[in-house]
Amino acid sequence: MNTDGKIPPAPDEKSDSRVWPVATVMATGIFATTFVQLQGLGYVPFNHLLKKTMGLDSDKAATFMSLSILPWTFKAVAGLLVDSVPLLGSRRRTYLLLSALVASAFWLAMGLVPRNYNVLLGLVLGMNMAIVFGSATAGGLLVEAGQRFGASGRLSALRVFAQTFGNGVGLWLGGLLAGYALGWTSAAAMLPLLFMFFVTWFLQREPVAPVRVDLETSNFPAGQRLNVFLSIWLQIKNVLRREMLLPALLIFFIQAVPTFRSTSFYAYQTDQLHYTDAAFGWLQSIGCYVSLLSTAIYAWWCRMVSLRISLYGAILITSLSALPYLFYAPYPEYMPRAMAIESIGTFLVYAAYLPLMDMAVRSTPKGSEALGYSLFISVWNIGLMIGTKTGPMLYERVFSRHMNSLIWLNAGVTLAGIFLVFVLPKKLVERREGN
Repeated sequence: MNTDGKIPPAPDEKSDSRVWPVATVMATGIFATTFVQLQGLGYVPFNHLLKKTMGLDSDKAATFMSLSILPWTFKAVAGLLVDSVPLLGSRRRTYLLLSALVASAFWLAMGLVPRNYNVLLGLVLGMNMAIVFGSATAGGLLVEAGQRFGASGRLSALRVFAQTFGNGVGLWLGGLLAGYALGWTSAAAMLPLLFMFFVTWFLQREPVAPVRVDLETSNFPAGQRLNVFLSIWLQIKNVLRREMLLPALLIFFIQAVPTFRSTSFYAYQTDQLHYTDAAFGWLQSIGCYVSLLSTAIYAWWCRMVSLRISLYGAILITSLSALPYLFYAPYPEYMPRAMAIESIGTFLVYAAYLPLMDMAVRSTPKGSEALGYSLFISVWNIGLMIGTKTGPMLYERVFSRHMNSLIWLNAGVTLAGIFLVFVLPKKLVERREGN
């Protein structure tokens, strides 16, 4: 949200020409840091490893997967450091370069070490910590450019496009590689990370100059170290404001609803419906590819209606996105039906994410772009950890592996988010992009 009360400028051709290098670096960073996650490329290989090779049930496998995303709940800390502590004179470029290199090293190690639960979990945590910094930096670029050029909706659509495309390609490729040695998955993960490194090296000389909090360092004679701590404190103070609380609560609620989109659905598809790993990966990627259409639609839609209307729609279609999964049937005779279900369900859920991302960009205060946006993503991931853990727990212990009960619960509870949209600040949600 604009803290100075000014309306973001309407986009023009000149601003479009200045935003594309930043948009390219941002989209490449989002693609790479999404592709290599355990929710992307690693999803099917690690589910196969945990369940088929190591013999864990879906609840214990969900514990591994939930713990693996723990670094994402601390993304706000990464955003705070990115905004406050320059590395080699840069608040963006150096962080992106190091993120790509360190994450590549952890993926390489995963392909070489013995298949031990604790060792793998430690390496996965390290890899995720590295890409959290890359993702936080890319988020800072998104907010800076979105607020500077009045393009928060379109750049949010580009972000979700890159994220969805990376997730789709990763799931498809992971499904193909699941039956092979983990080293092949490691090699596949390193390629986009190295691509991210070179795109950043050549295009991101310096980010679009953000509006910074005035530190007035001349009044503090203790020197550079004191200035760093002062900068960190002022960044924290800049984001601890009431205008961010309700949007963060809405994002948390949507993600924390117990979900079937987790290890429980992998167990349901492979154990009860007899889908293969390759078929599972293919279905997940098809859903992601179809959902790319939602980004083009929202890039147009966000300039036609207010954000509040979009958010009401987001809650409704998030609930509706669960219902097609009630009609899943066994493999292979019902594979075409499964393809249609994944296409519709994933399209709807990603269409619902776009207004939430737009809201996060608008709510982030100037001067704390990476920190503010990362706070929203941290809240998103804390909610996701809860939802993806409670869903499998209910599936195993309460619903006796009856998937349709979990699906109905997810669809019904999600609708309560409408009440949170109703109380969002008018200044934040009543205008459309470019107005």
